[in-house]
Amino acid sequence: MDDLETYIDDFLTHIRIEKNYSEATTDTYRIALTIFSRFLLEANISITDTKCILRFISHLKEKGNGDVTIAHRLAALKSFFYYLVKKKVVSKKRLPSIEKYKTTKKIISIPTDEEVNLFIDTIEEEYRKLKETVDVSTESNERVKAKFFSVFRDLTFFTLLTATGLRISEALNVRTEDINWNECTIKILGKGSKERLIFFGIDRLTNLFVELFRIREQLGIDSPYLFVSYQHRNVLTPRYIQQVMKDFLDKTSSSNFTPHTLRHYYATSSIEKGANVKAIAILLGHADPATTIKMYYHISKKILKEVFETTNPFSNIVLPVKEMMKKRYELLANL
Repeated sequence: MDDLETYIDDFLTHIRIEKNYSEATTDTYRIALTIFSRFLLEANISITDTKCILRFISHLKEKGNGDVTIAHRLAALKSFFYYLVKKKVVSKKRLPSIEKYKTTKKIISIPTDEEVNLFIDTIEEEYRKLKETVDVSTESNERVKAKFFSVFRDLTFFTLLTATGLRISEALNVRTEDINWNECTIKILGKGSKERLIFFGIDRLTNLFVELFRIREQLGIDSPYLFVSYQHRNVLTPRYIQQVMKDFLDKTSSSNFTPHTLRHYYATSSIEKGANVKAIAILLGHADPATTIKMYYHISKKILKEVFETTNPFSNIVLPVKEMMKKRYELLANL
């Protein structure tokens, strides 16, 4: 097909403007389609070649791509093919079919309460040490002020992720105007540009937010975004956040988890404490509660252990009728 690059550009504009996909999602599609286009050129085959998808999958495997990555690449291609057919650029019969690519289901590793608390406490301890020696209002050394601000900003950021389960991009895009102090809510722009509210009305988070705004005012930081760099006032990048977490973990323990792991930790912890799954799904920004159940019910060891110990055929534990009915009601409410 001639002008493939033009059609790709048109498709990316379509999903960004008309479909209202986020910039991050659009970039993911762009990468997948660029790789596919380059593959077709190097292999000297056409997009209408019936074997091109199978050969593309083999190509991705040779490059070391995992199953999940390959599945994402093919999903982007499937959307692009659908767009070409809808725009009558090419008939559906001429395009090769793209079957759903099966991936190996991996059990998500969740950090323990102790690991997460140690991580947060380590950042907080570094801030306390700085606070004992630094007075921001009189400090003239820019590097010292930058360090002081950065540590407290990072403490607030990671505490927010842990307490709310926000995605990294969602937290980084929080604007000061998105915060409703009266209701203790933050307006979040999630996937697909869908808005939702999350809450921060606990003393730990509220105090951090109040202090962060006070420090920002002292240092003359008036960026519309909450989490910005001291020097350039630019929004922090996910790569920076990942590196900060790695640095603190390297200092304190052998634990190895990522900022996104805190989202899994939040969801699992909430479910283990008896939270309604539908409510957690809304707070996480999942369009379908089934996604939340599928992702987190099977990884909660505490729930699985409790179910096994209380309900296996050889269990000597007999629940009172009232408690048994309550558990059945909770199960139905969470479906």
